[in-house]
Amino acid sequence: MNKVAKKIILSVISLSAVLGTSALAADLSGWAVSDYQQANEAGLVSYSVVSNNLRDNITREEFCELVVNLYEKLTGEDMIEPEVSPFEDTNSMAVAQAYCYGMVSGTGDNTFTPDRLVTREEMAKMLVNTLTAGEVSFNLSDGYEDASVIDAFWDGDEVSEWARPAVITMLNYSLMSGVDDVRFEPLGSATREQAISSVNRSYATFSDSDYSLALPEITLPASGAEIEEGNFTVKWTPVNGVQGYHVIIKDADASSVLLSDVYDSSSVEIEEGSLVPDRDYAITVGAVLNDGSEVYSMPVDFRYKSRPPIPNSEYLAENPIAEELLDTADDYLGVPYLWGGTTPAGFDCSGFVQYVCRENGISIPRVADDQLHGPGTYITRSQLQPGDLVFFGSGDYASHVGMYVGEGMMIHAPSTGKVIQYTSIDSSYYSSRFLGGKRVI
Repeated sequence: MNKVAKKIILSVISLSAVLGTSALAADLSGWAVSDYQQANEAGLVSYSVVSNNLRDNITREEFCELVVNLYEKLTGEDMIEPEVSPFEDTNSMAVAQAYCYGMVSGTGDNTFTPDRLVTREEMAKMLVNTLTAGEVSFNLSDGYEDASVIDAFWDGDEVSEWARPAVITMLNYSLMSGVDDVRFEPLGSATREQAISSVNRSYATFSDSDYSLALPEITLPASGAEIEEGNFTVKWTPVNGVQGYHVIIKDADASSVLLSDVYDSSSVEIEEGSLVPDRDYAITVGAVLNDGSEVYSMPVDFRYKSRPPIPNSEYLAENPIAEELLDTADDYLGVPYLWGGTTPAGFDCSGFVQYVCRENGISIPRVADDQLHGPGTYITRSQLQPGDLVFFGSGDYASHVGMYVGEGMMIHAPSTGKVIQYTSIDSSYYSSRFLGGKRVI
């Protein structure tokens, strides 16, 4: 069995293992998992790429970092570092190296336009130039031979003449593909995970070396863990010959919200206040090796939960129904707000407290203002106890309601786009709109 076939089989096995043991981060598509892991095991990735949203489009400068890594891994040589940048608009060493080795060109007189998105035909040209610079043995199309692979796309004639040989070559070696069965989109952009995939496939096809670099593996938290608000520790397996580690935490939109560099340790303490409670996050840990290579862990997903307030235990002991109300309400943390919602499929503020009360045998009206003026005993801020309803609005009209938990906190359904959560009634927004409380037990 040849080397490429073995790598394909290992790729499938690796993908199955990852999918079987871990949820996927917001910015890593299922199809990209295997290529992403293999690219890391070859040392082909870079911090600027991994720390950004992998599903967003890659810039010209970022792609230069990937092809420089590809050249060094294919050849086993360190590229010479130019003393002066050939361009006025970037000081990137990767751009300077790629230019000096004939892998990229500028966009004008002394300019590179580093932040412009790389086009798909540019990506093909840069990859072919990298293989050529690395003296890799491959069949370079003349732009017309084997043109059927590009003619199969209805926009194949839109590929620039200077890019046709490279695009055809990439397609012939299956290092790139169309955006679908009928379109190549030569002037379209490529995402970071697509770029990683093409670079990895180039390495798999033309390298004589195996994937051998050990990746850090996050051991704490476990994937899918729920972490209660407060300080918590991230731990990973140490990597030999390492200069230091990058710790990257992204939110559910795949935006980096915490970046930390760690030296002489394989753990880091994440301080309370660094993350927003009741949101989903993903952690990736990267190791910078002594030879400059970077390898990154597979991402680990977790949810950062708000810390439950501590109710008045003496009051709950005397009023067990209040404790039952809080237990019921807590069961629906994270349920999305839905205007007019009255079921666990989605609640609005008054629908939520009415549902919780009804589940415990207490009947209250449906609308917040009717709940304020309906059954129960009015109480002041200083008299609030767990299980009391708290109302907000203006004048004598209640437009919002929650259930008091203790320690100045309520559980409620806030507004569209949010979920049932704990919130302080003393925050500036709610304290200025506080109308009073109602005891319904």
